Amino acid sequence: PMLPRPRTINFVIFLLAFFPEIQEKVYKELLEIYGTKNSKGYTIKYEDLEHMHYLTCVIKETLRLFPTFPIIGRYLEADLKIGNNVVPKGTNIGISIFQMHRDETYWPNPLKFDPERFLPQNLQNSQLFCYMPFSSGPRNCIAEKYAMIKMKVILATLIRTFVFKVSETDKIEIDKIKLDMNVELITVEPLKIIVEKRNL
Repeated sequence: PMLPRPRTINFVIFLLAFFPEIQEKVYKELLEIYGTKNSKGYTIKYEDLEHMHYLTCVIKETLRLFPTFPIIGRYLEADLKIGNNVVPKGTNIGISIFQMHRDETYWPNPLKFDPERFLPQNLQNSQLFCYMPFSSGPRNCIAEKYAMIKMKVILATLIRTFVFKVSETDKIEIDKIKLDMNVELITVEPLKIIVEKRNL
């Protein structure tokens, strides 16, 4: 299954460190749910997750920019017509999720980290067909829902406990991050951040 690994959470934390205004929006949303209760003293409940709308957008936008599996393969069991061309039955094809997620035809200003593009009122129908961090169709990840629950629980706990920052010397533009797209998407070099205990 295409279950996001801890490195997806790493990408989220790095982006929150790089964009403190977005990190603050996530934290304020969590404050509305939990108040200033210490994260150690309160267990996150399933119903809490349904109120984490902005955090969900942050995760989805991170997966758009940095999909866990950047390329998926398929074997054609029948001829496939694409425009005026026919790809014959028996062909192995590769689908670049990474390129599709950064295609400006569907994603205006694609290299901008903008979680609000995933708010229901902003999402276009055409974008639903070119966003597939968990693959798509009958062979998509069966653990998609579990993966989102897992990520929200971990991130909500971390964001309520710590503040993430990045030093001026470690700042890097999204398109300058060197990536290895072997099987899973990873960075060639570590993304450095500063972690500080949050003052409640």
